[in-house]
Amino acid sequence: LLVGYRRKFLEALLARGEEEAEQVRAEFRQADAQTTRDYEEAATAMAAKRELSPAEADEAAKLWRKLVKLYHPDKFSHEPEKLASYEKLTAAINHAKDNGDLATLREIANDPDGFILRQGWARLDFSDEQQAAQLRRLWESLEMEIVRMLEAMNELHASAEFELAQLVEKDAGLIETVVTKRVAAIETELADLHAQAERLAAEIGELTGAGVPE
Repeated sequence: LLVGYRRKFLEALLARGEEEAEQVRAEFRQADAQTTRDYEEAATAMAAKRELSPAEADEAAKLWRKLVKLYHPDKFSHEPEKLASYEKLTAAINHAKDNGDLATLREIANDPDGFILRQGWARLDFSDEQQAAQLRRLWESLEMEIVRMLEAMNELHASAEFELAQLVEKDAGLIETVVTKRVAAIETELADLHAQAERLAAEIGELTGAGVPE
């Protein structure tokens, strides 16, 4: 941002004078403040959000649209006994979408009633026939949950993260070695950008006779 700003400042100063360059300075201050806010918001969001592949992101978006349409609370406004459960279900759907939780979206799509029962959002009706049906659905949904967890464990064992964890168990210094190399590469890149910014600042100083802006 700083390199781009100083280039724009220099161009404005040469082409249109100091007044126009000062407008560029004001734009930079606003952009810098917005960038800081964006980084903070992104860091907060990414701390809780799993990154999805393009295919997974597309699937999540499709499931979210389908589920919100099917289970929006407005569709159950005439059934007060169901309304609270579907309000919570819709909130869970939106939360899963916002956090990249594809597994939960799939779970709700495959068995919404079972999901609601597992959360304890619906009362079990203990009349014999209805009780048996609800308990059967709950049992089936729990079986599905067990299968899902086993599949997730298998995926985890096949993942690069699991492999890295195993390597770190054997060599505790591995992470530090990898991080040190990455930090060195980033520092080299930052030094190059800093050098560019300083060269542009020097050109601005020569033209204006003033100190380096920002």
